Amino acid sequence: MAEEQELLQLENLCKQLYETADTSLRSDAEKALVAFANTPDCLNKCQLLLERGNVRNYILNYLGTRPKLVHYVLQALVQLFSRITKLGWYDVLKDEYVFRNVVTDVGKFIQSGSTQHIMIGVQLLSQLVCEMNRVSEHGLLLHSLRLAHNCLTFDFIGTSTDESSDDLCTVQIPTSWRTAFLDFSTLELFFNLYSGLPSSLSPMALSCLVQIASVRRSLFNNAERAKFLNHIVTGVKDILENPQVQGLSDPSNYHEFCRLLARLKSNYQLGELVKVDEYPQVIKLIAEFTVTSLQMWQFAPNSVHYLLSLWQRMVASVPYVKASEPHMLETYTPEVTNAYITSRLESVHVVVRDGLEDPLEDHGLISQQLEQLSTIGRCEYDKTCALLVRLFDESAQRYQELVNAGGGNSPELTIQQGRLTWLVYIIGSVIGGRVAFASTDEHDAMDGELLMNLTDSRLSQNGCEKLDLAILSFFEHITNLKFWGRSEQIISKTLQLLSDLSVGYSSVRKLVKLEAVQFMLNNHTSDHFPFLGINAGNSPMADMRCRTLFYTALGRLLMVDLGEDEERFEQFMMPLEVFDKVNNMLANADTPIKVEEAKRSLVGLARDLRGVAFAFNTKTSYMMLFDWLYPNYTPVLHRAIEIWYSEPSVTTPVLKLMAELAQNRSQRLQFDVSSPNGILLFREVSKLMVSYGISISFSMLRMALCGNYVNFGVFRLYGDDALDNALSMFVKLLLSISQSDLLDYPKLSQNYYGLLECLAQDHMTFISNLEPQVFLYILSTISEGLTALDTMVCTGCCATLDNIITYLFRRLTSKKKKNHPSAPQDSEAFLRILELHPEILQQTVLNIIMFEDCRNQWSMSRPLLGLILLNEEYFNKLRASIISSQPQDKQQTMAQCFESLMEGIERSLLTKNRDSDKNIPP
Repeated sequence: MAEEQELLQLENLCKQLYETADTSLRSDAEKALVAFANTPDCLNKCQLLLERGNVRNYILNYLGTRPKLVHYVLQALVQLFSRITKLGWYDVLKDEYVFRNVVTDVGKFIQSGSTQHIMIGVQLLSQLVCEMNRVSEHGLLLHSLRLAHNCLTFDFIGTSTDESSDDLCTVQIPTSWRTAFLDFSTLELFFNLYSGLPSSLSPMALSCLVQIASVRRSLFNNAERAKFLNHIVTGVKDILENPQVQGLSDPSNYHEFCRLLARLKSNYQLGELVKVDEYPQVIKLIAEFTVTSLQMWQFAPNSVHYLLSLWQRMVASVPYVKASEPHMLETYTPEVTNAYITSRLESVHVVVRDGLEDPLEDHGLISQQLEQLSTIGRCEYDKTCALLVRLFDESAQRYQELVNAGGGNSPELTIQQGRLTWLVYIIGSVIGGRVAFASTDEHDAMDGELLMNLTDSRLSQNGCEKLDLAILSFFEHITNLKFWGRSEQIISKTLQLLSDLSVGYSSVRKLVKLEAVQFMLNNHTSDHFPFLGINAGNSPMADMRCRTLFYTALGRLLMVDLGEDEERFEQFMMPLEVFDKVNNMLANADTPIKVEEAKRSLVGLARDLRGVAFAFNTKTSYMMLFDWLYPNYTPVLHRAIEIWYSEPSVTTPVLKLMAELAQNRSQRLQFDVSSPNGILLFREVSKLMVSYGISISFSMLRMALCGNYVNFGVFRLYGDDALDNALSMFVKLLLSISQSDLLDYPKLSQNYYGLLECLAQDHMTFISNLEPQVFLYILSTISEGLTALDTMVCTGCCATLDNIITYLFRRLTSKKKKNHPSAPQDSEAFLRILELHPEILQQTVLNIIMFEDCRNQWSMSRPLLGLILLNEEYFNKLRASIISSQPQDKQQTMAQCFESLMEGIERSLLTKNRDSDKNIPP
């Protein structure tokens, strides 16, 4: 009762505040209501007032008695009335929805006959309808769209998709949802929602469409997928035809629409796209939209990635399209390329004029866009080249004029530097987009034209680091190394690009004709290229690795016109004839400074020669190098290994040089019948390996043993111990390594298991004569290697095991034969070891092959027959155990499988017997 009295008192105070003409009474009422507003139960009391409907009724009475209120007061009261009615729509007082008699109450205004009251009544109803519709619809749609989006982005298969790889996402929709996507009204619903909703909601509708467009292909058959894609493209076409009306001026809508366009190619094939209805109109609209977007480079720059991704993927797919319908990319792709290039150049003026953030500073974004442009620009490449040549000539000419006129740091000079920077980056990008297997002579010629156009310009860098870094796209400016001799990053990038340019058949023949290339071939000394010096800025010795890349490129360029010209070869090698000097350094290295100088000289020379050796992949060129190096200079390498055997920074380059020399790349080590060079080379490898080495030594020995250029029987015939020394050092090195390290270090494991495979194939007599503990150690490493994650290691182990088992089986089944006195004798200890330890092959190897995860089925099957024939008793027990472990109703089937496996198999390891399909486990 007290509460009721308090509410009546509040109503009376409100009435006094708004209606009384007594100033003092109104002032007292205002003070009382202000004090009430500061009380803790103010909100609860106001809620009770709303539930009574008194405030709403008061507003109606107030409006009814004062129809001529000022407009903004009237509008505020109307909005308050509508909001109160909306919020109290479901409130009940004495079993009555007190707020739902609004039509009756407002109808009194309309029935009054007064124009002003009628206008107020209509305004009340109009505002109430807007209030009820706007707020409710917005909230419902927002939550509904979020629900749809959350469902479409749900990780149904637990892959935890990385959102950063957006363009590669596939939505793994459950098959039970298939009917919803076959009902194309679902697609139309979301397109309609996008076009009809305000900008606060429409991006969410587009985001849902992005996910719908990405549903897994296997959800449909070919016909259904074509219809589904057709409806998506139709919706995209409607948006593109009216971009402003469709709200693409909103950044969020624009971004999501770009994502939707990108999904058209990432989830569908170009051959499917060209078959959709009205494809010619759609591709034209997409091209126009892309061109406009590129020209508006300041608007949503992060969204351009998706558009370029679309065009990149479409252009890359052109060679694989088999559809008869035209893709029309040759018409519209040049427009996209033109728009990107010209818009980037035009942006420079705006950046300099307005002091905006320079897009060239965002190296990540530039790298990403240029990678995409490298593919796009190769479509209709003649048009791309013509545009770039014209624009570059114009900018280069203007830039040189400004430099010659002493432009200093004028804005115009800065603008031209920016334009040239963009052009050099773009030219480097499109040349870098060359695909060797798809390149043509015409494209190679255009690459050469772009290259020579840039190199002939002879730009003056004038202290612009941005332009200098961009010019690293071309080797002509390798002379920049005179100024950046201490920058390892710039040196490495420059030399890598020079090496890449020296690979192409046509391009390398164009390059070698340039004056700059001839200068490098004749003047590759530290006087002209400081990074070739032994004290280049006191940099770490590891920075000298770039010298190998440099000499690889020079070697390729020299090979173009070398032929059998020994005089030309000798002239090229003159800067490298410093072995005598290095030898003297080794003999007189009695101070720390002299020791460091000797190390650097030797390491630099080894890296240089390795680059030359890598490039010389023909018999003639290799023999020139070998005759130059042996026997005059190889002792220096041996001496260095003996002195600095414990310093990897020295030993690694020397050992890698010897490994490269032993590599029979492109069958270059084809010595004449009367030539002892193959044996001499192997002896040098053996000496170096005995002096030092583990991983690289394994690599050297493997290349020497597998090169097929040495008759190893000659060594025993003439009492040469080079082969025995090398194999003995292999055993010593192997025993110095823990078994875990063999698999923990990838390079070591690949070299070791590759060498072991070679030994098992051609040198089983050596393996059979090993000490028991060594042979058991090797078998255990094979067992571990069979389960390695590296496929090369696993495959090599299978081949090694197959060779060992084959050798063992033949020893056990063949009759005793009298060997030649000079031939190596097979050891019986080898057989006794396996007799005493049959579990090595039984429980370990056989179980791995039969029960472990079989990643290389064919390779794993090779030793299986030999293992079975060697361990028939164990295999029979194992078969019985497996059969008995099966349910009763499946035992007969399992037994039949084993019988089928061995049906028709003889006790031999002949090729036709072991290659039977029945030997391959299921």
